[in-house]
Amino acid sequence: MLRWDAVTKLAARLNGVPVLGCRPGSPAACAGVQYGDVLLSVNGVPTPDWGAYVEARALVQGAMRLEVFRDGATVALAFELPPPTATDPAELLEELMERRVLPLGAAGPATDPEPS
Repeated sequence: MLRWDAVTKLAARLNGVPVLGCRPGSPAACAGVQYGDVLLSVNGVPTPDWGAYVEARALVQGAMRLEVFRDGATVALAFELPPPTATDPAELLEELMERRVLPLGAAGPATDPEPS
């Protein structure tokens, strides 16, 4: 399994967004999106960064079509989305960190200072 920083570097080279995990039971996880994928497009729109992802995600309500790079090939995935619900961002961040979907240091500044 690639380390998260290697997945991030690969995503940058492919001009995509790294997938560092999915919430268990989420529509994306059930459709097969997995750690190490690189998200290349959403709903037919390239996703070189998270801003592009958010914009492309908003184009179609109730469904998503993805293209991901996995193991040297492009994989197409499609799934339905449930209606949006109110989620507390702090609770979601805590859940993602507990499940190790995000690297522990991703939420804030590094604990070790940079050498000078």
